[in-house]
Amino acid sequence: MKYLSATEIARQINAGQLTSTAITEHYLNRIENYNPKLNAFVDLYPDTARLAAKQRDQQKDDQPGPLHGVPISVKECYQVKDTRTTLNYPPLRNLVADSTSLLVQRLLDAGAVLLGKTNVPTLLADAQTFGPIYPRANNPYDLSRTPGGSTGGGAAALAADLCALELGSDIGGSIRNPAHHCGLFGLKPTENGHHLDGHIPPFPISI
Repeated sequence: MKYLSATEIARQINAGQLTSTAITEHYLNRIENYNPKLNAFVDLYPDTARLAAKQRDQQKDDQPGPLHGVPISVKECYQVKDTRTTLNYPPLRNLVADSTSLLVQRLLDAGAVLLGKTNVPTLLADAQTFGPIYPRANNPYDLSRTPGGSTGGGAAALAADLCALELGSDIGGSIRNPAHHCGLFGLKPTENGHHLDGHIPPFPISI
């Protein structure tokens, strides 16, 4: 089961060879075992992930979504309703989202199961991943080295097989740099080719 692609997981679930519950438990177990040294995940949702996986397994749909039952992670800068979005920046420590990012919602609507949020540097403004709120993220190939930034936690999670897919963000290398550091494929979408609703920055007007 280790290191299956998101596409392969979706194929096996659709074929009845794998359940979303089983693959979700696989990742939650690996997170429990390996995340304490990696600090890849900074916010984990095991109860809601298990419930979502169970619902995916019980769902009767002739045309399931392309990510049906696939466990994913999202970068901490994306808003998910009722969860914190701090950017590892103390003035935003208590910022709780009242809505879910459109991009995250599209993944959920495609059938994905959200495991949690991944580590970022302060204000997403570094090529490594550390700050005053969360522990430093470490590279799974060498814990003394960085996984890069700013999607460093997500890259570490993927490289350590803690999730199947990560939603990151990139202006000046924030997906591409961590992908290089961790031996992964990372895609920077076309500039302004997708909706940015629910990503911070830009900051809420009240900040």
